[in-house]
Amino acid sequence: MGKPTKESEWSDELESVSKDDDEESVGTETQRSSHDMSSSRDEEEEVRKQSQKETAKVQTWRILVFLALLATAISVTATTYALLVRQEDENFRNVFSQFARTVADAAIDQQKDLRTALKGLSNTMSLTADTMNNGNPPWPFLFPPMFEVYAQDYFKVSKAEFVGISTIVTREQREDWVNFSTANYQQVIQDAHYIRFGNLNKLDNNTKKYKQFISKKTPDGFVPNDERDLYFVRSVQSPPPRKYSLVNWDLTSNPQINASMRSAMRLRNETVVSNIRPFLGLADEEHQGFHSDENADNPHCFAFHPVFQYAGDLNSKVVAMISTATAFDASMRNLLPSNVKGMLCVIQNTCNQTFSYMIEGKEAYYQGFEDNHDPSYDDMALQVPLTVIAHPEVVNTPGNCMYSMKIYPTKEFENDYKTSTPLIFAAVVAGTFVAVALVFFTYDYFVLKRNEIMISNAAQSSAIVSSIVPDHLKDRLLSHQQQINEQNKQNKASGGSRRSSSGSLKMFLNDGSKQLGMDNSAVEAPLADLFLETTVLFADISGFTAWSSVREPTQVFVLLETLFQSFDRIAKKRRVFKVETVGDCYVAVCGLPDPRREHAVVMARFAQDILSKFYTLTRKLEVTLGPDTADLSLRIGIHSGPVTAGVLRGERARFQLFGDTMNTCARLESSSKPNRIQCSKATAEQIIKSGKGAWLQPRSDPIALKGLGSIEGFWVNVSGERAGSVASCRSSQGYGSPIERPGLFPELDKRTVRLIDWNVEMLSRIMMDIAAKRASVSASTTKKQGAVAAEFGDAPLEEVREIITLPEFDHHASLQNPEDQKIPVEVVEELRLLVSHIASMYNDNPFHNFNHASHVVMSVIKLMARIVAPSHFEDLINESQQATASSLHDHTYGITSDPLTQFACAFSALIHDVDHVGVSNAQLVKEGVPIAIKYKERSVAEQNSLNLSWDLLMQPTYSALRDFLFETQADLIRFRQLVVNSVMSTDIVDTELKKLRNDRWDKAFKKGDSATAVDENPRDEVNRKATIVIEHIIQASDISHTMQHWHVYRRWNQNLFEELYVAYLNGRMEKDPATFWYNGEIGFFDFYIIPITKKLKECGVFGVSSDEYLNYALKNREEWFKKGEDAVALMVEEVKEKYGVKGAPNTDCTTSTGTMPSISESAPMEQALPAEKMENEVDC
Repeated sequence: MGKPTKESEWSDELESVSKDDDEESVGTETQRSSHDMSSSRDEEEEVRKQSQKETAKVQTWRILVFLALLATAISVTATTYALLVRQEDENFRNVFSQFARTVADAAIDQQKDLRTALKGLSNTMSLTADTMNNGNPPWPFLFPPMFEVYAQDYFKVSKAEFVGISTIVTREQREDWVNFSTANYQQVIQDAHYIRFGNLNKLDNNTKKYKQFISKKTPDGFVPNDERDLYFVRSVQSPPPRKYSLVNWDLTSNPQINASMRSAMRLRNETVVSNIRPFLGLADEEHQGFHSDENADNPHCFAFHPVFQYAGDLNSKVVAMISTATAFDASMRNLLPSNVKGMLCVIQNTCNQTFSYMIEGKEAYYQGFEDNHDPSYDDMALQVPLTVIAHPEVVNTPGNCMYSMKIYPTKEFENDYKTSTPLIFAAVVAGTFVAVALVFFTYDYFVLKRNEIMISNAAQSSAIVSSIVPDHLKDRLLSHQQQINEQNKQNKASGGSRRSSSGSLKMFLNDGSKQLGMDNSAVEAPLADLFLETTVLFADISGFTAWSSVREPTQVFVLLETLFQSFDRIAKKRRVFKVETVGDCYVAVCGLPDPRREHAVVMARFAQDILSKFYTLTRKLEVTLGPDTADLSLRIGIHSGPVTAGVLRGERARFQLFGDTMNTCARLESSSKPNRIQCSKATAEQIIKSGKGAWLQPRSDPIALKGLGSIEGFWVNVSGERAGSVASCRSSQGYGSPIERPGLFPELDKRTVRLIDWNVEMLSRIMMDIAAKRASVSASTTKKQGAVAAEFGDAPLEEVREIITLPEFDHHASLQNPEDQKIPVEVVEELRLLVSHIASMYNDNPFHNFNHASHVVMSVIKLMARIVAPSHFEDLINESQQATASSLHDHTYGITSDPLTQFACAFSALIHDVDHVGVSNAQLVKEGVPIAIKYKERSVAEQNSLNLSWDLLMQPTYSALRDFLFETQADLIRFRQLVVNSVMSTDIVDTELKKLRNDRWDKAFKKGDSATAVDENPRDEVNRKATIVIEHIIQASDISHTMQHWHVYRRWNQNLFEELYVAYLNGRMEKDPATFWYNGEIGFFDFYIIPITKKLKECGVFGVSSDEYLNYALKNREEWFKKGEDAVALMVEEVKEKYGVKGAPNTDCTTSTGTMPSISESAPMEQALPAEKMENEVDC
């Protein structure tokens, strides 16, 4: 039931294709001739002879087919077997490669960790010594304290078995060292045993074994070492020594160790690794604890790293040497699953040593000093270096060995991946072919039988045809049919013309049929080209973020899909290529894949087209998407230049553009203005070159683009084009264009008409639910007839009820589909007339107007749609459908299952401010207006709005609408109660109403209170909560702008301020609102908005919506605290400018602390109330 519109502006033209079926009738005149019986038999015999020739050919082909089938069976069976064998081999190789890589990575990591741990321990020793003497380390006369503790951490990282510190002692320090060692060795070793073992049970406490000299080890034991310049004397080690004889042992008495230590000392920050040598320093039982029984003779290497006098100072003196022992099987254990066996690791070093390990599941077993791998697996060997080279001299350093590892599979490993599967599959394939052959021969047998019948019939038919048609015509007929059949076969086989092979990217852009994924990216070159002459467009919806914050997700997508699909149709028509959409941004390009000389002109026209289409569609969509949709605008930026275009192949292949042109265009769009087209100088030059310079208007100021500096910009206005401009659209469709409603109510502008259409649409949807519910119920005998306005009093405030009884659950009604219902035309017409009349009854206030009422309706509908079941409701799914729906009804207090209740909520929101005059109730009472006297100075505006609207609804003009809504007298009474409670709930100042609501809340939701712990009908409890929820829906919706996006809140807040400021200017408000607005808003948030959002959550039926509202309220309060004072000053300035008032704004109401006030610090409750509800004595 929409109003007349220009269809050419709301939708694209539709093509209609009519198809005519030509019927061709062929008439054939038959002539019968007499033929004798012998002639017919001759014809039949001739056919049989011909068929026998064909049968011979078929027999030949039958044999050939059999042979081909046999050959195919053999080849397929052999191929299947070969492929499966190959697949198993590939699987074997792939699995080995993965496991080998795992082992190799672990070995590399272990070597890296070893070196890292050594450097860390070196720094720790330096720092420890540094703290012992106030920055002057007492080397060499110290035993590093707590070394056993540091060693435990070192072992966890390095997986080493032994670590020790060899202190560097000079010839001059030899005697002093011996004296220092003699005095301290026993205590140091005992402390280490206590730290590691907790006792001295493993220590041979025979002090006679201590060597009171720097010793060297010989076959006869430890003897005094020769004199030399430097001694590397063992001071501490972990695990701690079990005999005192190891103290004072000079490790460099061994030539190989001496070479390694000297090299480490010379290279300074490098770790030197020795060759494989016998393990020294641990007791046998302690050493064997690191290895399995099979690895008792496991080879070890020693690594050496210097300790510097000062930590981190590589130029400082080397004062000690760390030596550590490690075995290579440490990195091979616990890596692979237990069922993985037979991986051979061969380790070699540059010191001509080779040894092997066999990995069996989680263990690695030493195989000896040999390389016994199977040469047949040489091609699968994985070789990795185990030494990280940082110093160039490391390779040829004496005493240093470079290690590497080769990993081979074994026959045992391979056998785990060789199965009988290929043979089984080959047998299955062969058996399948045998079965197919049997089916073929069976089929051939029945075909032969069928052919015999057909030949007989054909012979008879041929005889009949020959008797009717001369032979030469018969042959021509058969030949022609054969040609037709052959042509049909050729057409089917060809399928279509072959596409040009040039330009794979162009093919992708033109038909999009090429599937690009990960599979072909390795064999095909990337699909990318450089296009030098292009024009790019970015179009972004201004105000979209704030608009979408108050909509349902489905509504957001309706807007985007409607707009972007229309843009797509325009792009196709203009031959502009759509690149992508990112959120609410539309990206398009002209000049690719096919070059276009006037690409800038085409893009300018396209931009003008979509701008005009956007303007038209947003106004059309306001009917379904609600208020403020028409306030959205489109911001467009255009730039010309080269772009790189290509397809990013992957799981989701996408065509994209890259380059500075894209970046510049995006910034041009962001710096453009709503409903304007901005282009760069490059695009402007292209447009001027095409003779369209009249379209351009230079910007008065340069555009500052992030990262690009300042550039010259132009506004584009494609005048004289068929699409027209936004300005021309506004002249014919914009705001302020009145619609005549002669004889009914004053003129309504286009915006109001769109809001009326939207309200009618929303209310009609609820009425379809009402019709669906009524469809399941038999006709009532108590149907309402005529108007009953006289049955209700003139003081709605006296009708406010504590509990409103909602209908009980009706299972049959819940099964009806509202989409199947139709509302009578006259009912829709009366509904439209009613909403239009209500709209005309709203005064032209900045805030309390029909736009505000529509905004409240939208919030009410959104909140009712957000009423959800609790999380435990899913537990009822296994019960009957009726029980489940009934439980949902009780949880949502019957609101979701009673559409008349929902209609009452929406209707209340629509009428709650009818005839509002823009001042508070207190002001009306003060002025002594008639309605204040009529309603006894309580809830004056609310009662007036309700009575005016109710009287309107009860007029005879709307009898069909009432009959549709109120099937029974009970329906009408309940509807009246709901409307009264809802509209009266918007008066949050009246103390008696407030007390009633608070007491009702305490009874419903404050469990355990003794005052409410009384027996009560369960239905009354549900209905009380339903009444509370309904009133909170209206209250929250009335101030929903405070719980929405900051821009939405600021716009409505400014409207409210303007309304009260105008009242102040007109002498209808005592105080200037600017003097209390800032603190009043903070108090309003603290004492009303935030508490009501918390109550929405406590109601327990709004799900995450209550959190959404609370979050927005908290964010807006925070923003208002930061920006509110400036906002008030700006609002005052704008209002004064608008109404021609002189004078500086009076906004001196800042807080004294300069910090964000808490709820307790904010204004009192009377200041926190909405300004239109405040008493006039509000202080700052």
